[in-house]
Amino acid sequence: MRRLTQPAFIPARRSGATAGSSRSESSSSIRTAGQASSGTRSSARIWRTVRRCAFGLTVLAGGAASVVLIIQALFPFPMRTLERWPASPRVEDRTGRPLLQLVGNDEQWRFPIPLDEMSPWIVQATIAAEDERFYEHSGVDTTALLRAVLQNLQAADVVSGASTITMQLCRMVDDRPRTLTAKLLETSRALNIERRFSKSEILEHYLNLAPYGGNIRGVEAASQRYFRKNACDLSLAEAALLAGLPKSPTQLRPDRYPDRATTRQAYVLRRMHDVGMISAEQEQLAVSWPVACSAESAPQDNASRTAGNLSQSGAHAAWLALHRRPEGGRTTIDPQRQSIVETLVENHRTALPAGSDIALVAIDIANSEIVAMVGSADFTDPVDGQVNGVLARRSPGSTLKPFLYATAFDARRLNATSLVDDSSIERGGWRPDNFDRTFRGQMTVADALRESRNVPAILLLEALGTSRCVGVLNSVGVRLPKNAEQLGGLAIAVGAVETTLLDLTNAYATLGRDGRFTKPRLFADEPLDERVVLGKPACRTVNAILASTERTPHGCEHVPSGQLAWFMWKTGTSSGRRDAWAVGHNGQFAIGVWVGRFSGAGHEAFVGREAAEPLLARLFTSRLFRTTKVPDPPDELIVTRQLNLIPDASRTLPVILSPASNSEWLCADGRSALIPVAFRNAEEATWFLNGRPASNIRDSLNLEPGSYELRCIASTGQATAVRFSVARH
Repeated sequence: MRRLTQPAFIPARRSGATAGSSRSESSSSIRTAGQASSGTRSSARIWRTVRRCAFGLTVLAGGAASVVLIIQALFPFPMRTLERWPASPRVEDRTGRPLLQLVGNDEQWRFPIPLDEMSPWIVQATIAAEDERFYEHSGVDTTALLRAVLQNLQAADVVSGASTITMQLCRMVDDRPRTLTAKLLETSRALNIERRFSKSEILEHYLNLAPYGGNIRGVEAASQRYFRKNACDLSLAEAALLAGLPKSPTQLRPDRYPDRATTRQAYVLRRMHDVGMISAEQEQLAVSWPVACSAESAPQDNASRTAGNLSQSGAHAAWLALHRRPEGGRTTIDPQRQSIVETLVENHRTALPAGSDIALVAIDIANSEIVAMVGSADFTDPVDGQVNGVLARRSPGSTLKPFLYATAFDARRLNATSLVDDSSIERGGWRPDNFDRTFRGQMTVADALRESRNVPAILLLEALGTSRCVGVLNSVGVRLPKNAEQLGGLAIAVGAVETTLLDLTNAYATLGRDGRFTKPRLFADEPLDERVVLGKPACRTVNAILASTERTPHGCEHVPSGQLAWFMWKTGTSSGRRDAWAVGHNGQFAIGVWVGRFSGAGHEAFVGREAAEPLLARLFTSRLFRTTKVPDPPDELIVTRQLNLIPDASRTLPVILSPASNSEWLCADGRSALIPVAFRNAEEATWFLNGRPASNIRDSLNLEPGSYELRCIASTGQATAVRFSVARH
């Protein structure tokens, strides 16, 4: 029998072993070897599977990368879309405080601002909440992507995302359904954006486009909507609350769901602590710090193109600015001066007849900036409140007279001491009268302008020529109708044409600039198109004649002599007492005041000196408009060719020397007063006292207390009159 050889994988028997045990060991050895062989084959299969998976993943990744590259080539990110989002029109005062805000054309509230004007807390909180490795990846966070895939596979549902801030920005710009194709497009465009923009630029775009509830887009709009402050002033707690909103803007709105919002805020603060942005103490303090969220602050959560819930301060200026620039911007309105103007206007209105309105504008002369504007006394008035009286065309009364005299001064045809005649005249059936219905005869130019005598101004306009005077008025900014010469004629001297308060006030600012005109500016970056339209000597002569050093403004009679602030001004009253004006300047500011009714209805109280001048004086003597500078007296103008404004007929015009016009006499004994009477060229005149013949007038009148008009009519038909009063002692 052939001997069997022992297999190599069977171990040799041990000494003393039984045959049974040998067979048992042999069988065991065979099973062990089989198991080893099976384990080896299983490991091999696993490794083959791993290699296949790795290869498959590599192929898949390569394919995905290829797809991404192809998408980038075929569908590059439209960079211009980052700039196309319309900003909500916003008008600010010169300090940046909003005066007016409207929703944009897409019915969204959006106020884009640079990144450096945002609180650093909002930047950090957003990164912690949305993309903690923002500064490390190139648009796609592969670590977060793998984690999301594993978590979603384990849960058999979408429980985690991996969108970076850059990918979210792509989604905001081009909102698409959440599909695989859309995800690949986001990924491709995110990589594209990262190559084109810096991280700071990407953050700036994101924070200006991110949704924060309703139609609120961007952190600036959200900050103002919820906290009534600019984004640069956000605290850590406020920033964390806002940073949590883009995850679910509708469900986390702090004004509607405060509990949800604060829960999300706590999560954001915890993430900031986990990534080392804040300390544990800062986290605890921010969590415990109460965040006051306004439910009514601007901008409003609606699609209305109306102003947000702002104060009405400066509203007329804001709407005018928006008319000039539909996108809005920062204006020249000074909030402090605007506030004092509004306060004084409101107080002054209480002294006016019911239904009266007031318009006012103040211009910084040096740079031609509008620093305050009130279009009407009450912006909330449903009838006239939103009418901007500063722009309304009204009859200016006598406020144009200074420019007629300035024209003559500039031409060296008159100076302040030249004589003019204030006598009754007739032009084409028109017999102009003075406001007090009296005539003064010969008087100096300075007195005629200060007392606003009509006839001298009409004679001056006639002598200089209407065309020339209208040209000067237009050059200083008083925009008259194109047919002003035909429409107004000689009556232009007394305000028979219409202009606006803004134009008129800017014309007085031209006098304050020594004859240099520039358009009034409402934005600091508007050009200064300065040009010389009047000579310096002419302007300074007019300023000196109308200065507060020469007369006391109505309402300032209590101010001691020498303590009144320097300013010049002129009043005006339109025909029918429909408009009362007071306009002037103090070398630093030009201010114009109009009082009346927008309906055009007149009132006996609408007289420039009584209705408008006191408000003008209060402003020029107030702290924010007052100036301590007093101009030096101007040199006397040298007249090269004198205008003759004294007609021959005026040499025989009767003149009442005493009593003086508007004088007041006191009863010495409490019953009557002896009033001296003096006159010139009235020896053959007929006298009337209060409309009744007074044949007994010689050297004096003995009159009881009351108001009187003494009228003298010469044999030639020329007349003059004075008004005076007698009061008890």
